[in-house]
Amino acid sequence: MQRIELSVHEFMTIMGSLDEHLGGKHGHDGGALYDEWYEQWQVLDERLEKLPLMQRADMLFDGKVAINTITEPQLQELIGAVENQVLLHQKLIDNKDEDADPDDLEIWQNRLNDLEEAAKSLE
Repeated sequence: MQRIELSVHEFMTIMGSLDEHLGGKHGHDGGALYDEWYEQWQVLDERLEKLPLMQRADMLFDGKVAINTITEPQLQELIGAVENQVLLHQKLIDNKDEDADPDDLEIWQNRLNDLEEAAKSLE
């Protein structure tokens, strides 16, 4: 696969979720995607932390992270991470959680559909 573009928010959410799931096991076969993107994630996180709140919000939702090459295992790991976000947001909605947001669910569902289409094109 040639290129994937994620919003900064999507990238940071996916990496944060993988970090939590893997217990921060970078470099210890933590996962194809996690290990590959770890350094970029850390640099971006530091950059975000230095920004004032409004600039940080703008960067999270308007900024893009371009992944120029992604392997099949990385794509499958990315699809799994996005599926987990869909499940999480659906659960929040089902439980009528105060953090539930149907728009967030829709964003993740759309990203999942895009990635699944990309995976099909590789077959």
